[in-house]
Amino acid sequence: MRNFASIALFTIVFLSSCSLEKKETALENETLSLNEAWHFLPSNEESEKQLLTADYAKWDSLTVPGNWDIENAYAHFKGKGYYQRNFTLPENWQKKQIRLKFDAVYETSKVWLNGELLGEHEGGYTPFEFNITDQIQPGKPNSLLVMADNTFRRGAWWAWGGISRDVSLLVHNDVRLVWQHISAVPNFDKGVVDFNISYKIENNSAKAQSLTVNTKIVGPDHKSWQPETLEVTVAANETTEKVLTFQKELKDVELWHFDRPNLYVLNSSVTSNDQELDAVSDKFGIRKMEAIGEELYLNNEAVRLNGFNRVHDHRLYGNTEPRELIKNDILDIKALGGNFSRIMHAPASKNLLKFCDSIGYMLIEEIPVWGRGAPNAIPDNPRTKKWLDEMITRDFNHASVVGWSMGNEIGNPDGEWQDMTMTPGQYEYVNDMVDHVATLDSTRLKTVVSFTSHLPLAKPGNEPYEKLDFLCMNSYGETYEKVGRAHAKFPGKPIFISEMGDKQIGLTPDAEFSDSLIDQLDKLRTLPYVVGSSLWTYNDYRSDYEKTPPSENRAWGVVDVWRNKKKAYKQIQDIYAPVLGLKATVDKKAITITLIPRNKQDIPAFVMEDYTLVYQLFDANGKSIGKERMELPIIKPGDEELEFSFKNNRNASRTDVGLWSPMQIEVKTASSEELKNLPIETSNSPIIEFLGRTNESVGIGYTVSEKDSIFTFKYGNSKENLTKEVTSDLKGAIKIKWPTTEPFFVKLKSDVTEWSTTKQLEE
Repeated sequence: MRNFASIALFTIVFLSSCSLEKKETALENETLSLNEAWHFLPSNEESEKQLLTADYAKWDSLTVPGNWDIENAYAHFKGKGYYQRNFTLPENWQKKQIRLKFDAVYETSKVWLNGELLGEHEGGYTPFEFNITDQIQPGKPNSLLVMADNTFRRGAWWAWGGISRDVSLLVHNDVRLVWQHISAVPNFDKGVVDFNISYKIENNSAKAQSLTVNTKIVGPDHKSWQPETLEVTVAANETTEKVLTFQKELKDVELWHFDRPNLYVLNSSVTSNDQELDAVSDKFGIRKMEAIGEELYLNNEAVRLNGFNRVHDHRLYGNTEPRELIKNDILDIKALGGNFSRIMHAPASKNLLKFCDSIGYMLIEEIPVWGRGAPNAIPDNPRTKKWLDEMITRDFNHASVVGWSMGNEIGNPDGEWQDMTMTPGQYEYVNDMVDHVATLDSTRLKTVVSFTSHLPLAKPGNEPYEKLDFLCMNSYGETYEKVGRAHAKFPGKPIFISEMGDKQIGLTPDAEFSDSLIDQLDKLRTLPYVVGSSLWTYNDYRSDYEKTPPSENRAWGVVDVWRNKKKAYKQIQDIYAPVLGLKATVDKKAITITLIPRNKQDIPAFVMEDYTLVYQLFDANGKSIGKERMELPIIKPGDEELEFSFKNNRNASRTDVGLWSPMQIEVKTASSEELKNLPIETSNSPIIEFLGRTNESVGIGYTVSEKDSIFTFKYGNSKENLTKEVTSDLKGAIKIKWPTTEPFFVKLKSDVTEWSTTKQLEE
């Protein structure tokens, strides 16, 4: 045991230099947002002719980005929703190229401009755009009509319908940089970083263009360097790609790591005769994630990591992914010890990826090819190739994205469970998509998520194996045994448990993990080829899948749909913590803090650098009498126990201790005394779990039992003035219009219960 007796103490200082909200420095083209209010009509009967000539003023109004299913009237509508709005171009946009861009519309869409069809798109999570230069009406209103159809549904998550991401008009010159893709991969043997920048350049003019591409890279220390320029000629009305390669000494760069997410900025411009025609900017990281034998390596260090699946879902926001929700969720996941996962069954929002870049959460992105009999799991499928193209094109530069997945739980739709395998067509589908991804990105890991690899008939030839960099498998019960069987069939590659569970956790605050799940997590640590696990899931989510509770909230999360923490939250924080143990004792003479590192064969297991301990002292009355911080040495898996002891000069009776990561996130806590838990609210009446505002409405989240059918809400501007009333059969969530200037109080009951307690909206 190492004893650090006289540790210098410092007043706690949070890393203000590690901003989580750094302003983007992109030199972007002019953009006109088409967000905010649109006219809206849900209809599966109207003809396109009727829709193009409709009186849109008579339609409802919905906010874009948004989902119609968060509105009371359309909470269960499935089918085609139509959005319409007018716009007028700025006068200075004339004689320019104009594009209309949708960041995502779920799931299939059609777009008309001034009555003419621009085109269609399939896929609800990736961007698409149209060049509308020739269709635009300058100087007068233009009518834009969009159809969103959420009929296509895969998986247990809710198929939130509508225009769920930003809509924008972009203006640019005839020449533009469509994208720049940068890979910056360390070569640890040679001590260099290999840079590869691919540029896609578009020329919309009627003559060839001789162009120069200028590149500048700015580091996290704000120092910059400029690689060589590129000379390129682009034919009239053509697009071309050009590649710039160069090296830099490894010792001169800062690597991106989940604990130290150093980001660089790539600024590029294209010029002609010294006149700048376009400029773009992207953030990126320098890092290498690779599978070597049966281990995963990040920046030449073997790592075993845990994480969480997170469903892009909130009963108040749908799947629109507002920045504050993402920020709070990912910070929470990091505080729970999460650093790596296949995060969801569909491409993530760009908001989420930007934040994961900045905070150091690594993820595998996946296209929504899901389940037994997945309709899109067919060989050489142009639809799924397009989904991969759109996802990888958009997300290529994100340091947080370390791999791509071809789908989830693909299997034979027929027969008994124990006899299930992939069909020959499904097997060929995966191999075709892996080959396709390799043409788009050679630097990231490739995988598919399996739930058949452990079954009796699984073998090379019906289970993808040879072309994958590592194996992902889902398991709900007996995980240790299943992983052993899968490894025996498919040895030599790392296995990551991409989903893990054992019965739903439960909806209530006292919901916790089963003993068998905790036992399985403990056993997995003994398997050297298992490189980590991901809990399904961080959050509860809305669902109409089989066996979902009456509230429509699927209860797999350690937080509920409103992000209230369950008992399981603290359980998993201890299991996923980067250290095995943290203890504190206080007596009249001394305060002692003991930290027990992980073993080399543990999960998680990684080198801890720049971690700190923060401890707060309390007197006999529970009053805080000081907070201190100490820097920790580098801690490696397998290190001896560390003990920190110092005099109790302040006569403290208790100390609470927190272990903080370099990102200033508390990842483990301990106290010298057992702290009493607050009582958990229980009631035979519905419980109001959440109150939150969106514009001129208040969202209410509430519990639902099997017996509840109709709910009555009484609300007003004070507890004594609940003069408004509404009745609804909506389950789990409702929105009530209420002015932002007025306080809001509410209580509810169902048709079989008494009134709940009254709750106030805190703003």
